[in-house]
Amino acid sequence: LLRWYQGNYLRDERDRVDWRASPLRAQDHSRLPPAYIVTAGFDPLRDEGKAYAERLVQAGVDVTHECFEGQIHGFLPMAGVIAAAHHAHYRIGQLLRMRFGTLSIVRP
Repeated sequence: LLRWYQGNYLRDERDRVDWRASPLRAQDHSRLPPAYIVTAGFDPLRDEGKAYAERLVQAGVDVTHECFEGQIHGFLPMAGVIAAAHHAHYRIGQLLRMRFGTLSIVRP
């Protein structure tokens, strides 16, 4: 299935190994901004997301990685029906507020 998506997303083999198609393949991650990486327990890309988070940490980047066990790829847009997606949206907002210095964090 992933090969099918790659075939529809990428032009050729050169694109497949290009860091812009998979940031994990970049040579240097040290100048990247802080990151919040969300992965899902039942996502075929979960391990790649975890590896990317680990690579960023090794490069000295401030990283928060949360794996939402029991969730599938693409769960984030389903915040209206999946509590974990709602929580992930809350966490995104919380981390943005903390990063940009907003004084109050109000939980809905």
